Amino acid sequence: MSQSSRVLISKSPGTLDQYRRALLSKGSKTKTPKLPSTRITLRDTNVDPKRIAQYADVCGFEKDSNALPITLPHLLAFPLHLELMLQRDFPFAVMGMVHVRNEITQYRAIKSHEVMDVTCFFSDIRKTDKGFDIDIKTQIHISGSVVWESISTNLVRQKTDIAPSEKSKEPSTLPEQPYKEFWQLASDLGRRYALVSGDSNPIHLFSLSAKLFGFKGHIAHGMWSKARIAAALHSKIESDACTVTVEFKLPVFLPSTVQLNYDMKDKEIEFDLRDEAGIKPHLKGSIKAL
Repeated sequence: MSQSSRVLISKSPGTLDQYRRALLSKGSKTKTPKLPSTRITLRDTNVDPKRIAQYADVCGFEKDSNALPITLPHLLAFPLHLELMLQRDFPFAVMGMVHVRNEITQYRAIKSHEVMDVTCFFSDIRKTDKGFDIDIKTQIHISGSVVWESISTNLVRQKTDIAPSEKSKEPSTLPEQPYKEFWQLASDLGRRYALVSGDSNPIHLFSLSAKLFGFKGHIAHGMWSKARIAAALHSKIESDACTVTVEFKLPVFLPSTVQLNYDMKDKEIEFDLRDEAGIKPHLKGSIKAL
């Protein structure tokens, strides 16, 4: 096993320059891809109170909390994820990758003033009939202890030697849940989230820029959807220590109206996000107290 290389940085990379580099990345198109073993750590960082307030505003969290919203640390990790994928020995092109799953585990609430070390690295690659699933793991340490971690899974669509699996027949209608909320999403939601998150992927900003990448219009960030759901449901399990998992399904085009459906079972909530008619699933997931 090759020893991983460790990169320590004191300032987060600029995402605009990263997207410029991503547009030029092509990947090696090898049939036996191998992921870089680099671990990148952003040392001694914290979150500006203004950014916390802006994030809370756009995602629906309470603004007077002394703790970071559970999904906010992803903003610190995202530029490191991009930097990992922009390494010369990363075998795939960055543009076109699809974020298909995200799991966050928080072991305790992170106070808004606390200083953190954020470490990101590739943790797994799996070949499927659709291409390759790539996991990036993030760990946040405070005073040497892991307080927050996540696994972000990205799909690289590519032909493989795995035969397509037979899809199980899904019901024509999604199951009814006892609780439901409707949210109206404005056309500028993607631009507002991009300003606070740094994720300025063109598919989220304007209809015209999204069409250049094959979309019929611009779409909401998947991690905004997860954050908005966490803002609505996290307090209901009455535990700061929890795991929030989502699987992303169909994109949310902007503007639109969506419905959150959920069911509460003891210290666990199962949820899904659907279109206004309740027919098309945008994502599904759960929140479980540890």
